[in-house]
Amino acid sequence: MSNNTKWLASVQSLEEAQSLNGCLPDILDMKQPAKGALGALPVDIVEDIVKWVSGRCLTSATIGDLPMQFDVIEPAIMNMAGTGVDYVKIGLFGGEEQTDCLQALTPVIKQLTTPVIAVIFADRNYETDVIEQVLKAGFSGVMVDTAEKNARSLLDLWSIDALTAFVNTVKNAESLCGLAGALRIEDIATLRALKPDYLGFRSALCPERRRNASLSATLAQTIASELE
Repeated sequence: MSNNTKWLASVQSLEEAQSLNGCLPDILDMKQPAKGALGALPVDIVEDIVKWVSGRCLTSATIGDLPMQFDVIEPAIMNMAGTGVDYVKIGLFGGEEQTDCLQALTPVIKQLTTPVIAVIFADRNYETDVIEQVLKAGFSGVMVDTAEKNARSLLDLWSIDALTAFVNTVKNAESLCGLAGALRIEDIATLRALKPDYLGFRSALCPERRRNASLSATLAQTIASELE
């Protein structure tokens, strides 16, 4: 979509969101880092944050690290979409059930007024056509992240060539494209050159890169400045 790479900041509470009041990201993402790569926040907290943001930036929220089962994921999508977030994010953790689950979710995603973003993981294995499966299922975008938060970053796991191919495939389909996964502030210039729609940050916003700690408004300002 856009030519300018924007940024996403993941927050785990209303207090963290409010700490960014002077430096709101382009997308304020909501998740619970202590509960996994895409740990979900309670719906009432997401609603409070959406109300506080009041349209000043876009918002997104994850549905949790869930098994690829339609009867688990579909209600989680609907519950999170009901909070008023601009995007709902679903983690695709691979496995034999994923293809069938995506097919079952397709009519739900296509009928939902809230755009749904698929998250794939650089440290998981997928069928070679996973991006095509996701786009066919009606997702509005795809981002790549890391599932295991063990200090290995996206750039440790995927080559620049692989990242370039990913960005081009998603953007050529006119879908939103995001890169995340233990990104460092010093990675911004390299990744921005690939022209993804956005870069996602959590650990880079936290002192000593401790993703479960509270984030720093100063580090947020630094990231925002790098992407101006």
